[in-house]
Amino acid sequence: MEKKTAVYICTGCGIGDALDTEQLSKVATDKGSVPVCRVHANLCSQEGVELIKNDIANEGANTLVIAACSHRVMYDAFNFESCIVDRVNIREQVVWCQKPGDEDT
Repeated sequence: MEKKTAVYICTGCGIGDALDTEQLSKVATDKGSVPVCRVHANLCSQEGVELIKNDIANEGANTLVIAACSHRVMYDAFNFESCIVDRVNIREQVVWCQKPGDEDT
């Protein structure tokens, strides 16, 4: 099976207020050559999970990078058994540690 990576960036829980998620998305697609990158207001919601499931079914995504809150929360929402899933904690490890609008955010 060929690996197809998809990146999902959540803007909920204050992430979008402090972090330039559109720029992060651009870096993922332009410099990271990621074929699928989506920014969503609440990835752990039913709508957000359906977005991911649709990309798995329709885009062939099988390696998922979910940039959102800690992997210790919402574990069940992001359990996609047929995929490799890597959770990137941008809320606690980036947004809560940096000043909003700083060059690092």
